Amino acid sequence: MLELIRRSAGVGESHLAGVLFLAGGQAQVKKICEVLAKTKLFESIDHSTFQPYCARSTIRLFWKGEIVVNEGDRCDGVFTVVSGTLAVQKYAADGEYVTLNLLEAGDSFGEEFFFGSQREYTYSVEAVANAQVIQVPRDAIMIMLDNDEELRLNFMRDLSDKLLEQYVRINTLSQRNLRLKITRYLLELYYENQEDEDRRYGHMQKKAKEVTPSVELPVSKEVAAKLLAMPRPSFSRELVRMEKEGLIRVNGRVIWLTNLPALELDGELEELEGL
Repeated sequence: MLELIRRSAGVGESHLAGVLFLAGGQAQVKKICEVLAKTKLFESIDHSTFQPYCARSTIRLFWKGEIVVNEGDRCDGVFTVVSGTLAVQKYAADGEYVTLNLLEAGDSFGEEFFFGSQREYTYSVEAVANAQVIQVPRDAIMIMLDNDEELRLNFMRDLSDKLLEQYVRINTLSQRNLRLKITRYLLELYYENQEDEDRRYGHMQKKAKEVTPSVELPVSKEVAAKLLAMPRPSFSRELVRMEKEGLIRVNGRVIWLTNLPALELDGELEELEGL
């Protein structure tokens, strides 16, 4: 029985403990459907559309530091993060790498290789924290896309959103110095948090008093520095300078934006100078 599960999940014996093969059981199928229903790709889609394919999907636990996919691997499905954090990385020949993006609960990858001429991953994905990941086979996704117009719209919207995210990242990395890169990154985190709160609470949420805006780095400072393509010591030194200037206050991963108007002004001036 264990050998059957190992072969079906496509992993070696050393990783067998990290694989939960969902090949049967109504409770298990229901659980994976509920998780998928919360993702951007399947939200608003009737469960009956994808429930028959849930039993063909797998959930795997990836430990921190474990590779999910390697650059050059053939894309054979969509991966969706259930919990934890994954880092999309690009390695150089000398072993150095740049972190291209971070994926958290509800995020997915792989769909960008479905219809293009490139079917192999152009990046690697690594777990930077213990993470549970669902994989839905490519052929199952293709059948569902053929049969459900709303899913097709979600799929195209997801691809468009990913393209926009890349433009935003290019904008951040194109800033002319470390200060502006870090400022842009902190503002992006802050605006994303504000949008999430608006979606969750709408206009019903009223703050009783003004509080200092803050953000929490989704990963360690080392990973955040990689995401901004800068050495970790440079990232830490610039945070210290910004703190001394009264722009921010740092406590571990939590960063208070103590002078938000000044940070926003720096970003606006940079955009004007680029025109």
